[in-house]
Parts: sequence; C-alpha cells; structure tokens
Amino acid sequence: MVLTERSSQLAFLERRLADRLRPAGRLADDRPLTVLTGPVGGGKTTLLQAFARQVAGSGVRFLAAGASRAERTVPLEVIRQLVRAAPLGDGDRDRLGRLIDRGALAWGDTDDRDLEGPALTTAALGSALVELAGRAPLVIAVDDAHHADIPSLRCLDYAARRIAGLPVLIVLTESPRTRPWHPEVYAELLQPARLHRIRLPLLTADGTYQLLAARLGAPAARRIADECHEITAGNPLLVRALSDDHLATTGQRPDRPVVGEAFREAVLSCLYRCEHLVLKAARALAVTGEPLHGSLLSHLVDVRAESALRAIDGPTSGGLVTADGLRHPAVVQAVLDGMTAEERARLHREAACLLHEDGTAPERIARHLVRTEELGEPWMAQTLLDAGEQALIDGEPDTALRYLRRANRDCTDACLRARIRSALARAEWRLDPQAAVPHLLGVASAVRAGHLSSRQATSPIQYLLWHGQIDKAVELVHHLGERADSADPGSAAALMIIKGWMSTFYPRATGDRPMPSPALRDPLTLARVKRRLQGVTMLRTVLERGDVGVVEDAERVLSTIRLDDERNMWTAICALIATIYADRLELAGDWSEKLGGTSAAHRQPTPAGVIAAMKAVVAGHLGDLSRARDLADTALAQLSHKGWGVVIGIPLAVRLRALTLMEELDAAAGCLQVPVPQTMFETPFGLHYLHARGLYALATGSPEAALADFQLCGQLMTSWRLDLPALVPWRTESARALLRMGRREQAEKLVREELARLRPTHVRYRGFALRVLAATGEGPDRIQHLRASVRLLRQCGDRAELAHSLVDLGHVYQEVGDLRQARNAIRAAHTLAQECGIPLLRPSVATGAAGSGEVAPDAVVVVDGLSDAESRVAALAARGHTNREIAERLFLTVSTIEQRLTRIYRKLDVNSRSDLAVRLRLGRPGPAPTGHGDAPSTPGDPER
Repeated sequence: MVLTERSSQLAFLERRLADRLRPAGRLADDRPLTVLTGPVGGGKTTLLQAFARQVAGSGVRFLAAGASRAERTVPLEVIRQLVRAAPLGDGDRDRLGRLIDRGALAWGDTDDRDLEGPALTTAALGSALVELAGRAPLVIAVDDAHHADIPSLRCLDYAARRIAGLPVLIVLTESPRTRPWHPEVYAELLQPARLHRIRLPLLTADGTYQLLAARLGAPAARRIADECHEITAGNPLLVRALSDDHLATTGQRPDRPVVGEAFREAVLSCLYRCEHLVLKAARALAVTGEPLHGSLLSHLVDVRAESALRAIDGPTSGGLVTADGLRHPAVVQAVLDGMTAEERARLHREAACLLHEDGTAPERIARHLVRTEELGEPWMAQTLLDAGEQALIDGEPDTALRYLRRANRDCTDACLRARIRSALARAEWRLDPQAAVPHLLGVASAVRAGHLSSRQATSPIQYLLWHGQIDKAVELVHHLGERADSADPGSAAALMIIKGWMSTFYPRATGDRPMPSPALRDPLTLARVKRRLQGVTMLRTVLERGDVGVVEDAERVLSTIRLDDERNMWTAICALIATIYADRLELAGDWSEKLGGTSAAHRQPTPAGVIAAMKAVVAGHLGDLSRARDLADTALAQLSHKGWGVVIGIPLAVRLRALTLMEELDAAAGCLQVPVPQTMFETPFGLHYLHARGLYALATGSPEAALADFQLCGQLMTSWRLDLPALVPWRTESARALLRMGRREQAEKLVREELARLRPTHVRYRGFALRVLAATGEGPDRIQHLRASVRLLRQCGDRAELAHSLVDLGHVYQEVGDLRQARNAIRAAHTLAQECGIPLLRPSVATGAAGSGEVAPDAVVVVDGLSDAESRVAALAARGHTNREIAERLFLTVSTIEQRLTRIYRKLDVNSRSDLAVRLRLGRPGPAPTGHGDAPSTPGDPER
C-alpha cells in the first residue's frame, strides 16, 4: 500500500520505538502511549500496517487488535485479540483465556459505575501484559481505540501505568468524535502526561495527485486530480475509490473523475464508521440540501443540544460534511443511494411539515412535498400549487410542472384541482403547447361547473384560441359572462382581457357581450385591462392608422417587460409585430435578438419558437431570404406542427415565401404538405399563409390559383374590418396575378385602388404597388413609377423587392434605348439578387406584349452565376434564337456568342437550348404549355 504524505508520521513512530528500546536510565522521553488521530478513511490503519512491517524485521513483537462499534459492548474483546496474537505457551494461553472469560462474565454482570468488583480481573490481565513486556521488546497496537470496550481500556490503562522503563510502546488510533464513548474511562487512559499525539490530516491537492499518479499514471492523474480533490477533500479512502472507478471504465477513459460503485461504497463506509449522529446528519443534509447549521437539522436528527451538531465538521465526518452541507453532489447522491425510498420520503415529509409550521415560503416546502409518498394534509396540495405558480413567474416551467403534477395526482378537492390543472396548462404550454391540450379539456369542464373564476380561466382560454378551438373558447366566455359578478372588478377585467385577445386572434369571433356598468366605471379595472391589452392596442393602432408614434410605446414596453410570463410574452410579441408593420425593421431586428437572448427564450421552447419566427419575419422583410428560411426552420423545430396550433401560419408562411423567391420550388411545395388547422384561416396568421401560398402558385405558373388566394385574403380582411394594406397587400398581389392572366385593365384598376388607400407611412407597399403599376402601363410613366419604386424600396430596406424593381427598370431603359442606364440597373439588381439568394430574376409582365402575359422577347433576365452579358445571351438562346440572331441583336460576332454559350452551358450544367429554357423557365416562341394557360413560366421541374 502506497503511503502518501505520511512519511513524517511513520518516521515519528520509528523514533518513538527506538526511544522506548533504550535502557531505562537513558530514556529521553518515558511516555509509553502514542495516539494517531485522523478522520475516518484518513489512512491510520494503513500507517499502522506500514509500522508493523518496519517492526517485524527488528525483533520486536507486534501485538495488534482492532476495535469496532459493533463489539464495544463485548467485555475484554480487545484484550482477547491481543492475547490471541501473543507468543504464549499453551499453559499461559489457557490460563489467560480462562481469566478473560471470568472477567467478561464479571464485567457483564456489573454496572459500569461499579468498578470494585472486576478490579481484580483488570489487575490480573494488566499484569499479564506487563509480564509480556518484560520478556521482550513489544509494541501493542489498537486500531480504532475509540470503539474499544470499557474493560479493555481499563486493562490498557493498568498496564500503561506500570511499564515505565520497559521496552514497550502502546500505539492507539482514533478518529475525532463529536463525543467520546465513556469519556471518563477514555480520558483516564489518554492522560496528556503519558502520550504523544500524531495528527493525520487529509491529503493536500498535491497529495491527491501523487496518490492518483501511483495508481493511474501521471497523465491521467494530472487531468482529474483537482476535481478529485474537490470531491473527496483529500480523504485517501475516497481518492482510492475514485481511482478504482476510473480503472473500471471500459473504452477510452474520460478526462473527469468517474463516480461509480466503488466511490458510493466508500462514502457509505466512511459514514457507517463515523458516529451514528454523523450518519443521521448526512442523510438529513442529503435529503434537505440544507446547510449544516440550518434550522431543520436538529429536528430531523432529533438532537436537542446544538453543541452536538456544532461538533460535526470535516474531521469528524471524514471530510464529507462542510458548513454548507455535504461537500459535493457526488457525495449527496452516494448518501441518497444508501437510503431506502421510505427513509427518504419520511425525511422529506418531516422537513416539509417543519418548514410549514415555521411559515416558510411555499417554493422551499414544495421541493420536499414532491418527494413524499402521499399528500395527507389539506395544506400540502395548496402549497404545491402556490410554489408552481411562483416557479412560472420566475420562468422555471420545468420546476412548476414537477410541483403541479405532484399536486394534481393526490388532490381531491374539486376547486383546488381545477386551479391546479389551469396552472398545469400554463406550464405545459411554455414547453409544448400540445401537451397542454388534455388539461384544457379539464379546465373547460371546471369552468362550466363553476370551479374557476374569470381570472383563473384567462390563460386556458387563450390556449384554446392558440389551438383553434374557437367555438369552445366562445362558449366558455359566454358562460363566464353569464355568471360574472357585476360588482367584481377582477372578473370584469378578466373578461375584457379575454375578449380583447379573442378579437385579435379571431376577428370574426362573437365573444362580445355588454360588460356590467360598475366594472366599466372602475378606474382600477380599466387600468388593469389597458396594461394587459397594451400589445393589442399598439398592433391595432399601427395597422389602422399607420401611426409610427406607436414605435416609441413599443420600445418602452420591450425595454421593461419580461418573457417569463406568457401574458408578458404576448404583449412583447405584439409590440415587436407593431414595429415590423411600422417598417422599423432594424429596431425590430435588434429587439428580436434581445428577446431571443433572454433566459426564457433559451429554456422554454414556445417563447423560443415564437421569437425565432419573428426574427424570420424581419429577415424576410429585409430580403435576407436564406436567413429567413433558416430562422423559420429553427422556429418550426422548436415545437411539433400540432403544438404550433394556428400560429404555425407565421413561420410556415415565411419559409414558403423565402423558398419561392429563392426558386427552391420543390422544397416550397413541401411546406404546403404540412397540415394546418382549418381554423387558422379565421385568424390573421392564415392571411400570411394564404399570401405565401399565392406567391408560390404565381411562381409555378398557376395565376388563377394565386388570384383565388389573394382575393380570399381580401374577402376575409374586408369581413373582419381589417382591410389594411400593411397586413397583406392583396390588391397589389391580385394585380400581379391578373397581369399573368393577361387582364391588364383589371390589374391596373386594383393597383391604383391600392395606391389610393396607402398611407404615407406605408413606404414598402407603395414601392411594391408602383412596380406593379409600371407593369400594367406603357409609355414614359413606367420609368417614373419604377424609379419611385426603387427609391421607396431602398428607403424601407427590402432588398428582394428592390432587386425585382431594378430589373424591371433595367428592362424599361433597354426598351427606350438607354443602354447605359439599363446596364447599371441590371448590374445593381444582379448584386442584390446574389445577396438575397435569388438565383433568377425575371422582369414583370411587359406591356408591349399586348396583354398576352408573355415576357417580352428582349426582356433582361438576371441569372445567378452568370454575368450580365452572359445573362442576356442565355435569355435569347432560351427563347430559341440562333447564334447569328443573337449576335445581330447584341452587335457581337457569332464566334463570341458561341464562346459565351459554351461557358453558360458549363456554368448551368445544361446541354441544349431546350434544357436552357427549362433551367431559366422562360417561354419559347409558340403555343403556351398545355395546362398552364398563358402563364409565362412553367411549374417547378426536377431538372431546374
């Protein structure tokens, strides 16, 4: 066995023995006792064994005995072990054996306080030890002497007082105790005048490394030594156990300590060898997580004297206990593993009851209640509910779920159970809205039964709206309204809040009922309603009036609100959407990043998903299509499709639009395969989905389907009294579809109507509408409209729409013969298209085609990967022009055209003009493709 940081102690024992072997007249120190004091597991036995090996080669007899807690009531057990180890003849051994037997019987029948009866036996056995010492040099060693039986201690005391001048050394080992076993007898033996005390501290960090290096090698020891020392406090027994666990690992050994079975057994061994009070305290500390000198420990271990607990420290516990409790989570787990489930549950219940009696906060009591076997007291379920609601306020839904599920399991009170299920729905919603659905059904029944008030039902009804269960939500609102107390401002406020959110989610919902007049006149009620609905108010204001002043209110809300409560979250989301609709995209982007960095967004999937969806909306509006797609994917990955409820329309619409504009039409088609709730189309989320679906239909050559979606948006918005261009510019989009169908006059009428309705603040939508207006007309006005469109789109920062306006402007410049301006516009469009991830830019439908819906033959097409010159050659070749015709149009040689086509084929990986036409999806001269009407482009092709 390797001795680490124990060489000085071993050397001291050797010097003490050498000193005792000197002649009597030459003894420098006549103290016959040496006591090794150190914590349990500290290496006392190992040191004693090393000393025995040193003594064995010197001709000195070594008599060893070991005491234990289990045998400390067995009289003369330590003396019996010493006699058994002594080199005695059969006669002497039998004589001493009979003497020990008689003494054991005498001591067994005697009160510990009556010492006169067994005194003769003590003297006889003590004399036998002295006689042995007189025959030859002798070392008497007793391990764990603090557990030795009283008669043996008295015999040792007798001998120690009579071996002066003899070559005898008595070595005892002991562990620090909170209180000694029979202190008067122990103190009599260990009189300071007759002993030397050697203290064995726990290993230092360097000593821990040395011990590990001897067992694992230096490289492994270097990696894990510091953490091992933190876990074990340098207790050699525990360090060896960790090294055993490390060696037992299969495969590549980790760079951190492995806590396994050996360590757990070593911890329990230490505690079992400590005093029972230390073991009880360790169990209580492991269960409660309280500090050593907290208010609970003395009650849980049933110790009235605080002094006994104050004696528990590192030395008395083998380094396992500190002032803060058990020293490491690995130690806590080892102690818990050594307890039965019943023991743990009992301690948790006792701790909960003690804390409840002291009036402690519910969240501190709840962590114990969740681990009890049953909630037998009425206050227990209520405490778990209170703690769960506080955990929700603190942004810890996982903790709240643990408390609320435990309360729900044993609660028998119908009203209390309804409140628990309402809180459960709130907690589940933050992590997975789909998991809240079963609780919503129970909550709905509780509302009908009158077990929940309006305030308690607010959040569950919002979740019903989230999941598209509008009919059930309206029914519950009506039910609450019918039984609402007209004099209760709280109920009135809750109903007004529910209806405010309902009208936002479902503009057509019929949840409005007249409120009781007392509630309407109550200023506190109105203030509460205004605060809770400030997000809705900002959203409506910016949509209906285009009031950019709302942005200041939104900033103020976003800077002061937290996302830990879903009510705050929706207010923050509405404020964020208001800044988006106000075209303050940089501000919206900054705030979405800040909200996304909050702890709630990191730990809770629902807020994280919604914030990611808002980031995607901002990126899409700025024309950063690849980022918008990725953020939409991130949002959709946070929750299941069912979990998104009707709100899935937001991230799905952003993804569909981005993929469509990026010409990834196969992937875009996959978005349309995602199932969505039918009730989504009764919400504004459905409008955005319809808008994106219409764009996809337009891109795939189905303008009729696109027109149907855009007009459905218009019908819904009109019926909801939300015909607001900033929500969905359905007139402009319908005009685009009509242009593709060759219905120019209708398109122009719609887009002019849109322009008349737009407010000055609707910069983005005015720029978009002017581009479409230019496509409907002829003459010089087109350049004016497109230049205004470019200016406005630059102002709002929408790079994708700006690229399309620039390519249209370049085409018009080309038509009027201004090739320099055309080249500049096309080059700028090409750069923007690359930045946005748009692989192909085609001009809007030209007016020169007599309303046919075809792209003009000379239209400029911007193709990702090709230069401007190559794009012009590719567009003409794709329409079937010969090399000579292309050369004449572009004033180049046929050879130059051939060289450019070779490079184009290589870059686009095509082999012929027909392949090139498919790749660019441009109509060739001749009849339109079957099944697609007058569409200028064909549906997505696998070869695209």
